Amino acid sequence: MFKYFGHYYWKEGKPYGSHEVDPIVNSISYKIITDPYHKRFSIEKYRYKTFDKVIYDSHLLDFRHLTLKDQMAWQREMLHEEENVATSLLRNQEDRALLLENLTFENNVCRACHTSSIHGIPLAIHRMYYRRLNDPFNGVILFDIEESPVMMKTYDVDPLTGEFTDLLKEEWNMLKKPF
Repeated sequence: MFKYFGHYYWKEGKPYGSHEVDPIVNSISYKIITDPYHKRFSIEKYRYKTFDKVIYDSHLLDFRHLTLKDQMAWQREMLHEEENVATSLLRNQEDRALLLENLTFENNVCRACHTSSIHGIPLAIHRMYYRRLNDPFNGVILFDIEESPVMMKTYDVDPLTGEFTDLLKEEWNMLKKPF
């Protein structure tokens, strides 16, 4: 029997449930499902024990593979560009189309990247933060489609261009992050 949780958090790119609840009483609950070998994970959202939607499925995008090493072979192809928005396609080393990214720009910097499957299914959101725009830090936070933080990267910034340069810190344990 699967457990239902009132909340969940991300650690090392994997979802963990917290606060086990009765799904009949709680208006919103989550079920975390994995195979016996912990290779595939998914999160399902329920409203009063009635299925609402899939929040995450590692078959479509495995957050555990969003490390620099795994992404080195990916290639970005720009499909569409306008003043404040752009769409790009990500391909893997086999030239297979993997993901679509819808980018939003503000003050000539990317502020958000909505990632979807090649079929248009929403998968994740990257939000970019800049101290020069009065944000608390320079970096990126990856959120799932429920806006739960998955991973955070803090960067140094080039003083002339304002672009991210060196990675200062990468955090994959989001249990106690106040976002």
